[in-house]
Amino acid sequence: MEEKVIEIISKTLGGQQTTNEEKRQLDLWLDKESNKRFYTRLEMFCKTSADAIRSSQANVDQAFKKHLGKMKQLHATRRMQFFKKSIPYAAAILLMFGLSSVAIYLGREGATVSQKEEWLAEIKPGAQKAELILADGNILSLDEEDKEDEIKEKDGTVISNTGSSLVYKANVNTKPKELSYNSLVVPRGGEYQLELEDGTKVWINSESRLRYPTQFPKDRRTVLLEGEAYFEVSKDKNRPFVVKTQGADIRVLGTSFNVSSYSDEEDIRTTLVEGSVVVMDSQNHSKNVLLSPGYQAVYSKGMKGLEGKKVNVDLFTSWKDGKFIFQESSLSDIMNRVSRWYDVKVFYQSNDVEKLRFTGSLKRYDHLDRLLRMLEKTKEVHFVVGEKTITVEKIYSK
Repeated sequence: MEEKVIEIISKTLGGQQTTNEEKRQLDLWLDKESNKRFYTRLEMFCKTSADAIRSSQANVDQAFKKHLGKMKQLHATRRMQFFKKSIPYAAAILLMFGLSSVAIYLGREGATVSQKEEWLAEIKPGAQKAELILADGNILSLDEEDKEDEIKEKDGTVISNTGSSLVYKANVNTKPKELSYNSLVVPRGGEYQLELEDGTKVWINSESRLRYPTQFPKDRRTVLLEGEAYFEVSKDKNRPFVVKTQGADIRVLGTSFNVSSYSDEEDIRTTLVEGSVVVMDSQNHSKNVLLSPGYQAVYSKGMKGLEGKKVNVDLFTSWKDGKFIFQESSLSDIMNRVSRWYDVKVFYQSNDVEKLRFTGSLKRYDHLDRLLRMLEKTKEVHFVVGEKTITVEKIYSK
């Protein structure tokens, strides 16, 4: 049946005549909604691929590999041989993308439901886990199951580890001659909490790193952030608190705010919940924005621009309270968060699918399947789950 369907679709999209029986078989195959979606995408692709036929430089193998992405090369080779024998070479150049996809698609459809459920079951929500890099370079694994009651640094600082957070207590009788730094590294699929020696509390999101002194000096409190963190800064008018990122510095005295500064994202976003902060260009402090609660500063790494705007702070801070909240958020933004929290790789069928926008909310510790089904109910997207991968496909209406 698989080879027959490929042959019928080949003839149909190639402009060849089909028999009534072949039309009946194709209609029967298209009765399944997922088959119909796939055929519609394939039909649209073939219509926009005429240039591939006219190009004398068309490289069949390279184009085929590009379309299949990470599909197994052995499977691809077999399909290519089949098409070369079944249809004219010129048509093969056009159909190498689409019709070989039919073979792969049918192969995927043949995968057992239990296999797909197994892949989905392996994708777990994030958990409390991190690595602590001590001043001497030693690395300690931190999670709910592997914890130590107490860690001591050479400067006398005592670090308590509960399995979900670290608490620093400085030795008031010891005044270190130079600053001693620790780094808390949270991987994809993780989160962790931290209380610095001054009482400042920090929630650190997935794929993030915070570097900080074990004891702050008398005149300042400075930390370095890569990724995302939420801060509740203890008040100290004599020691301003500064968060340094790759492009922007955030200066506060005592307040609550969120900073998102991922290396693979164009913007650095500082969202203020309460108090006040000044966000500055790290290379030019005269370029700055003073924020009031409910406002956000956006620093563009490419344009070196800095602007403030009013926002719904819950959209940017709800992660620390265990929720995903989206409001007209782009699918690429949603899937970036999904990718980090569930530790999966996300692939897109096309660029335009990334621009689709959605609104909704979900508990952060819910199973991934619930979020995907919620998005699929819009009839705009379809998700193909593989082994630690998600492929996002746009649904085209006829």
